[in-house]
Amino acid sequence: MALIECPSCTKRISDKSTSCPFCDFKLAGLSPQDQDREWQRIQQEKKDKLLSQSMLALIIAIGAFAYMYLAQPYPESWQAQVAYGLIIVSVIWFVANRIRLLFIKKKRR
Repeated sequence: MALIECPSCTKRISDKSTSCPFCDFKLAGLSPQDQDREWQRIQQEKKDKLLSQSMLALIIAIGAFAYMYLAQPYPESWQAQVAYGLIIVSVIWFVANRIRLLFIKKKRR
């Protein structure tokens, strides 16, 4: 039994395994072209997941900002504090997801 590198996540796995235990990349009976297609499919799933999370964060930030604009709560009230917190957290979440998306796009074979 030898250790090989997973084409998708680059972690060391057994050459006898049919799929990677870390990223579920299928290894058994695949030609190099099939492995490349499978790797591209996994990368696209990761991108789609990050884009969905980015959109959710953006919607939360817009909703909190709209609440602040329309309701205009007192700055010291708990409603204003919650809205400020949601805006800050969701913007940070959005930026972090966009940075993660850039790293996934840079990581090519």
